This record gives sequence, C-alpha cells and structure tokens, in this order.
Amino acid sequence: MIARAFASADIPVIKEPSGLTRADGKRPDGLSLIPWQGGRPLCWDVTVVCPTASSYLQTANVSTGAVAKMAAICKTSKYQELATQYTFQPTALESLAGSM
Repeated sequence: MIARAFASADIPVIKEPSGLTRADGKRPDGLSLIPWQGGRPLCWDVTVVCPTASSYLQTANVSTGAVAKMAAICKTSKYQELATQYTFQPTALESLAGSM
C-alpha cells in the first residue's frame, strides 16, 4: 500500500530492496529511488501488532497506541545501521483483526 502511494505520486521505489547493510539478510519493506530528506533515500518497514496479544497486554494498558509505538521503536533499533545512508521510517499499526 505504501509503494502504491508513492507510485501515485510518481516517486519510484523498490519493494524489499536487497544489498542494504543488514548482516542477517533481512531487509526493509521499501526504498525510494530518489533522495528524500537530507539527500538520502527513504526506506521503511511496516509491522502490524495486535494489542490484545498476551505479550503486549501490559504495554497496551499504558495508553492508546503504546504497542504500535513500542513496535516502531523496535524497528528503528533493528535498522539503526541504515540511518547513516538512508532516512528510515518505521510504520507500525495496531489491529484487532484475527484476535477474535
């Protein structure tokens, strides 16, 4: 969905770009092919979390969106080595789909 939004704005992107600096072979979900901010391309990674999962209940009780915020912080940490060459944008969403 994010790649389609960029395409509708005529901004070329690559989905799941290979060759970035992650040692374990994992890669972000997308990368812009043009400079975005500070002369660096934008890369992003999306995660969807369920706040009612037992591992998130304590965090979910803190405030609305707390689980998504925690997931975004984890994504930023996971891809911190990319920050020198790319503008990294974590995208975290909370969903109750499938929890019923």
